[in-house]
Amino acid sequence: MSDTNYIILTVASVDFSYRENMTKLMAQHSKDLIANAGVKGTRFGSIGTGEHAGSLIFIQFYDELNGYQKAMEFQSQSPVFKEIMDSGKVNVYLRNIATSLPTKFENSTEHPKYIVITRAEAAMSDKDKFLNCINDAASCFKDNGAITLRFGNLLTGSNVGNYLLGVGYPSLEAIEKTYDELLTHSSYKELMTFAKVNMRNIIKIL
Repeated sequence: MSDTNYIILTVASVDFSYRENMTKLMAQHSKDLIANAGVKGTRFGSIGTGEHAGSLIFIQFYDELNGYQKAMEFQSQSPVFKEIMDSGKVNVYLRNIATSLPTKFENSTEHPKYIVITRAEAAMSDKDKFLNCINDAASCFKDNGAITLRFGNLLTGSNVGNYLLGVGYPSLEAIEKTYDELLTHSSYKELMTFAKVNMRNIIKIL
């Protein structure tokens, strides 16, 4: 999947007994959105850590926000999505829109098995400095096995303006290796002087 400009993150609590069925339905729903509604790609997974642990997350990638509007219109007529919502076992409680800024990281077409999402608070005037630190550390992520990396700002929700970093990995081992090296990386150390991390979640892709 090529780089995109916007990311939609939707989080829902789902009855445990319905998760297997929902995973199958979301796989079909994702295919339908890509084929009919301008979605460039999707990820669906289970949040394993942090404040939303146990919930499921659906991530959509768009070139333009009007693509998201088209997807919402399609979704309102989708029998698959209707089946999910009519089940009474799914409660959508969070949906945010984030930008996706261009970075020096070359994203792979390989699908990650895990995604680490980190949210941080920093001044908007530090955006260029933040992006430079991410770009300087890009090789650290890549060399330790990261497959994808996306960075941007939240446009909606209670944490509007916060920075969001999402990195895809093939394994938990790759995550561990990356953060072991990041702790000694000069750009990461600089980043920690002006940015305050307020969330980090590990997502297992289903």
